[in-house]
Amino acid sequence: MRIFKEYAPRMIAKHVKVFFKGQFSITGRGKFSFDNGKVVLPKDHDKVREDTVREINSKIAQLV
Repeated sequence: MRIFKEYAPRMIAKHVKVFFKGQFSITGRGKFSFDNGKVVLPKDHDKVREDTVREINSKIAQLV
């Protein structure tokens, strides 16, 4: 599991795209998991986490 000390969507998107399946944590935002190269919305999500997942997944789509 990788821990990101700051929220950097592009760097996180590159990590997700390379490893394809796993988990990561963002300081101040919590733990996230990803599968098939996309970040999965956690069950206990709020607006901030939902926006985070949406932004990272859009960055992943731009990397293609």
